[in-house]
Amino acid sequence: MTDTILEDWVAGTTNYRIRASVIAGVSVVYTIFVIVTLVMFIIVARNKRSGLEKRSVKLVFIQALGCYLAGVDGLVTAALNNWACFIRLWLFNIGFMLSLSAMFARAFHLMVVYKVHELTSKLSLRDPMQIINEMEAGVMQSAPILPKIVVHSSLVGHGVEHTEKQSASALRSKFSRTKLSSSEEQIRDMQQLKKYRRLLPYATDRMLITFILISLVLTMVLSLVINITNKQFAVRPVQSVCDFFWGFLPVTAIIIVYFFIVFPLILWRVWGNRDAYGIRHDLIICDTVGIAVLIVTLVWVNVLRETQQIWPGLSYVWIYAFFLHISSVFVPLLNAIKHNKSALEGNNQSPSSEAEMAPRVLLSLPNRRVNFNRMLDDPIEYNKFRTFAVSCFSSELTAFIEEYQVLKAKTIAILRPKSMRGRPSDSTICTLANPEPTKLPASPHATSPPKTSESAYTPTSVTTSILDTLTNNSKPTHTVSFPSQLFDKLKAVYWDYIDPNSYTSVNASPMVVRRIDEMMNNNDYNVTLFDELKDEVLFMLYSDVYTRYIRK
Repeated sequence: MTDTILEDWVAGTTNYRIRASVIAGVSVVYTIFVIVTLVMFIIVARNKRSGLEKRSVKLVFIQALGCYLAGVDGLVTAALNNWACFIRLWLFNIGFMLSLSAMFARAFHLMVVYKVHELTSKLSLRDPMQIINEMEAGVMQSAPILPKIVVHSSLVGHGVEHTEKQSASALRSKFSRTKLSSSEEQIRDMQQLKKYRRLLPYATDRMLITFILISLVLTMVLSLVINITNKQFAVRPVQSVCDFFWGFLPVTAIIIVYFFIVFPLILWRVWGNRDAYGIRHDLIICDTVGIAVLIVTLVWVNVLRETQQIWPGLSYVWIYAFFLHISSVFVPLLNAIKHNKSALEGNNQSPSSEAEMAPRVLLSLPNRRVNFNRMLDDPIEYNKFRTFAVSCFSSELTAFIEEYQVLKAKTIAILRPKSMRGRPSDSTICTLANPEPTKLPASPHATSPPKTSESAYTPTSVTTSILDTLTNNSKPTHTVSFPSQLFDKLKAVYWDYIDPNSYTSVNASPMVVRRIDEMMNNNDYNVTLFDELKDEVLFMLYSDVYTRYIRK
């Protein structure tokens, strides 16, 4: 049965010219918009604070290129009736395969990297039974992990002296009942972490781009086969009238597999992930808009044949391309620019000027460095921040500062005389990050901050160095080195957080890494070994993660 030809919409008519002119204008604006936003995206991504590199700039570029090719194919098809079928086919096939394979690569990268950060952060929590044993033993043999709650000896006599023992006994009873299940859960988490770490080499940009290139080559071979076997899509003679269904069927089948099977499965796996960069949101937009456009296009082209002559169904592909570009490039670009501006405003503040400000002013948002330091010492707020750091793929930063506190506590426990450490009744730290921390009541008779006895050891904030803690902020009279018992621990920290090949590397500046390398190669294990790196990590947390955290 021959389709009825609508004479008012054939080439050369007024309707045809109006439609072609409108779509030509849209195509020009669309092209400029894509080029400008994509170039700005690449430029802004060079700033590490922007967070755009966590979205994988190369994969986003490939996805945007595929979306543009598919979108232009839809617009030109809507504008021109004599658009060559073989060009239409190639743009459709290559455009969709690039955009879908790149979206899959980004989703796979999100799934693997997030789980590695989540499980690493989860397993880095200290064993509560070990902490309770240390509390009862009275010797600080390992780290006070942020956050901490300090109970001073001056509170003794106001009903607080029994709280510690009661808390320890209650916690011991609680964790004894759940020790087996906790151990099983920890083993399961370790097995999962091992599995996802095995997948990490396949989640790198190089491997994912290789996958995209293989998909592209196969698509090109498929398109060439269609050119040879189907006369409608032959290069010579050029055909401008072609059946959408049969020529586009192979790639359309692959598109259906992505939209209805692959992407829903990935969404199911990453749905509970806290994604601070919106990659999961991109996947949702890609799948939902893609399914809607696919259904409308298939019905429009194969059922509404007369309407197809007025407005070709393939033009709706542009809607899919436009929405995905907005979600993956334009919106993240705006957020990154806003984040850079906010971070720059916070970094321009002078710490000395902050210290001179009134307390009321210090609590305001612009003085965020002071608030950041307070957050590090607040148990509830730090736990929230620690979880948020996982969603920013920055759990290695919080893990490093916790390891620094481990080194601080162990160093002080070994180097300080026992009389200077204090007993648990003098100063106790509750470091349980898994159970919700409980603040102990202050003395109802206290009118000023409690005084700590000279023999009590009060662990300091992570912003205070190991050397300053050992010397009580006084100038040391001699070089202080880490005790030999901690040399293996120092090397482990290096391989975990400083070595560039480590999965948990904090990506420190080359200058800092070089200085640490020189000191360790010369067997110079000064207690200031990691101080510069610690300050750099704190700055990265403050300028990037914390800026996002207070805006979430």
